[in-house]
Amino acid sequence: MTIRSETYAFTRPVPYLLVRGVAQTIAAPIRHGATGALVIPTETGSTITVQRSDGTYLLSDVQISDVLSGEAVHDLALIATTEVLGEGWEVVWSLIMPTGTFAYRTAAYLCEYVPPNVVSVLDLYTRVPELQYRIPQRQGDSGDGTGWQPQIDEAYYELMRRLVDDGKRPWLIREVTGYREWLLARAVQLAVNAVPGGPEAWTGKAARDAHFEVVAAAGRMRLQYATESPTRRRSGSPAIRLSPVERSRGWRTRGW
Repeated sequence: MTIRSETYAFTRPVPYLLVRGVAQTIAAPIRHGATGALVIPTETGSTITVQRSDGTYLLSDVQISDVLSGEAVHDLALIATTEVLGEGWEVVWSLIMPTGTFAYRTAAYLCEYVPPNVVSVLDLYTRVPELQYRIPQRQGDSGDGTGWQPQIDEAYYELMRRLVDDGKRPWLIREVTGYREWLLARAVQLAVNAVPGGPEAWTGKAARDAHFEVVAAAGRMRLQYATESPTRRRSGSPAIRLSPVERSRGWRTRGW
């Protein structure tokens, strides 16, 4: 197989979660090069196809709506409430890039509800005030104005991956209880880890605190499905912390 001399990375790390009964916009972020900058596709001639699970098409080779902020985007009209929820949908982008046309195929789910991103940079500053005066390591000495949004986005993508893990049914989700706490703790953890500092710096304590918050929030987070009674509420799982073996042995030796 011939490998292209130029490789453009499709950087959406999770399937599309399309929502039935609403209009929505989906995007195709493509990055390239040492800086990972967005590559701007040519709008005219670039197309999108959305295929249902039964092999029929919601859209077939339709020109994309626009190129905004360096990304190909398409505005999906309201998806009819008669469409069948479930997995097996597919989105295919055919984008004209500087060195040719590239096709990107990714899975999609048609859902009743998708939890939105509910964390902002101000939430991070409230939890860890020092973040307001630090620059992410990958932005260099002066920063580029990106701020902590990449870490917040990555935490949200990780939440989406949790919702589509094997055995999950994201198209039947009615509610995700406690996900904001997990999302905020995970975003803080990613942000703190991006700040250079040794184990004695403030980042060490902040990283440890964020780790335990992520574990505890994951135990409290739970999914409510449309197939379950709306009056049913499943409790979360408490986080259990075990002391190191050496400490446990020391307590026994001293008779504690």
